[in-house]
Amino acid sequence: MKAYGILIHDTRAAAPIELTAEMAHDQRVTEFFSERLDNSPHLASIEVWLDGVKLRHLWAELRRAA
Repeated sequence: MKAYGILIHDTRAAAPIELTAEMAHDQRVTEFFSERLDNSPHLASIEVWLDGVKLRHLWAELRRAA
């Protein structure tokens, strides 16, 4: 398992919400948080970090426009 740092940018919060998520691989963490973006109108984006390196920055607006 890998421990990912997660920053959730919620339109209702003044600052990003910081979480840690343990998942088996990079693809699974991307799938999991993509689903969260798709299911919440309040989430603007989610950043996925591993060992101080940003792996993904998922944007709700781009996914809805596609």
